[in-house]
Amino acid sequence: MATNNLRSLLVAAGIGLLGACSHAPERPASSILTIGAAFTPEFTIRDTAGAGRVVPLRISFPARSHARTLPIVIFSHGAYSSKDDYTPITDYWAAAGFLVIAATHIDSTTRGQVRGMPTSPNAYTERLADVQLIIARLDEIEARVPALRGRLAKDRIAVTGHSFGGLIAENFGGLLGTNPATHASLDMRDARVRAVIAFSGVGELPPLVTRAQFSTLSKPMLVTVGSEDLGMGPSRSGYELRREPYDIAPPGDKYLLVLDGADHYLGGMVCRDDIPRSPRGAEYVQTFNDASTLFLRAYLQDDATALSTLSTKLPHR
Repeated sequence: MATNNLRSLLVAAGIGLLGACSHAPERPASSILTIGAAFTPEFTIRDTAGAGRVVPLRISFPARSHARTLPIVIFSHGAYSSKDDYTPITDYWAAAGFLVIAATHIDSTTRGQVRGMPTSPNAYTERLADVQLIIARLDEIEARVPALRGRLAKDRIAVTGHSFGGLIAENFGGLLGTNPATHASLDMRDARVRAVIAFSGVGELPPLVTRAQFSTLSKPMLVTVGSEDLGMGPSRSGYELRREPYDIAPPGDKYLLVLDGADHYLGGMVCRDDIPRSPRGAEYVQTFNDASTLFLRAYLQDDATALSTLSTKLPHR
């Protein structure tokens, strides 16, 4: 397929398929999070090589924890969104005993992207490079945040993400991608990444991501989808599209959470500030948080009780 067609496909993915998220203000956290999570609101890492990549981060961690080491959760936001738009989730994970690193990518409105306009055709590969840089700079992050020194479990990483970010998580779980500019295969597999969470991610999106490329997605994965999730075109509903990674990835430690009645934004609780809040939004967030935390404990902390509970509560294959 011609490069222009590939770019058009990526643009469509960034706006329709992957979900158009807008920058949202800081959302009130529950009392448990107010007590249980601390964060650094402004933290930037830079890659001085090449183009000099700059990645703004929000780093959350337990405010009070006797645990010597903290497993690491990296979060990639939806299109147009930012590191600050998912605090009801990321701070919950932090309070549960994880270091959570949320990035802001180049397709964020906080970095000059105009909401509703086509994103850069390089957004996909730039996001992948951002996550790679975070993993490469864990020593630096640990050294710069006094509360983290000597505590990071750098070989126990989960890559997670919403919508466009869900695709990024799938890539680090073993899904091969295709560089839209060069048509080269993208292989992001890393032994330090133990598990991934695709929160309303995407299924096959040829030629960017084909069904065959899911055959290498071998890491444990939690796929979450709303029954009223965001779709693209008439061929598949949003629900079918967003649960597809669970259906077509190889079996083995794959879990599915379906949120009945939920849209792409958990009832306006994450990613969007320009749509009405659903009366069930807080319920959707809590259900997601409970299931995802069980998953993280099972696969990053080797928690046998969490694994048993997860396997009892969720469909898995």
